[in-house]
Amino acid sequence: MKFAALIALLLSALPAHAECVTPASLAKGVTFTREDGRQGLIRTEGKRFTIDYAVNSSTAWQDKRQSWLGIYDAEWTWVPTDTYQAEDGPGGTYSFRFATQPPMPAAGTTWDTTVTQRGDAAVRFKLGPVAISQRDRTSYSVNYRFMAETAAKISGCTYRVMPVEAVFKNKTTDLTRRWIYFPDLGFGLETQVTDRLGVGSRALGLTSLTPKG
Repeated sequence: MKFAALIALLLSALPAHAECVTPASLAKGVTFTREDGRQGLIRTEGKRFTIDYAVNSSTAWQDKRQSWLGIYDAEWTWVPTDTYQAEDGPGGTYSFRFATQPPMPAAGTTWDTTVTQRGDAAVRFKLGPVAISQRDRTSYSVNYRFMAETAAKISGCTYRVMPVEAVFKNKTTDLTRRWIYFPDLGFGLETQVTDRLGVGSRALGLTSLTPKG
């Protein structure tokens, strides 16, 4: 075998280098997979991120968000069922308002705020004169914790990561949401929900993260 042919054969046998996510990847989009098996897509849209946590859904299930930094949701369309229903099904479209300006994540810090959630009727109000009742609004006392940075290897690439937790509480809610925030990429993704008063707990750890092909 000629030397050049031997070198080509050896190179072809080497594993391909992983294509890692960079901030520039977000213009086209970054795909990811979580423990529930659903594939997601995050991309920039103005000053926010658009996140579809179930971009490969072939059922009624939806989980689409407009978010600041991926950890402060502004709007959320949530249909937690695989069955199509004409009306009165679970989920809906919600908007969220923070009482104070959300901070940039800084390891070792905390942030307390109030979050007001509005349901379907409140969202429709932006488009026309629809009466809004008190039932359409819910407020939560929220405590964010920004934890120590560490490193995580995902899809063959190593990233700086910062776990972020937020506890949402009111008379009927005691819920902890957890994200993995990537300081070098400028976004976070939800990885766990712990619902202490309901049935909404879910393990959603990231199993892949790659630039959209």
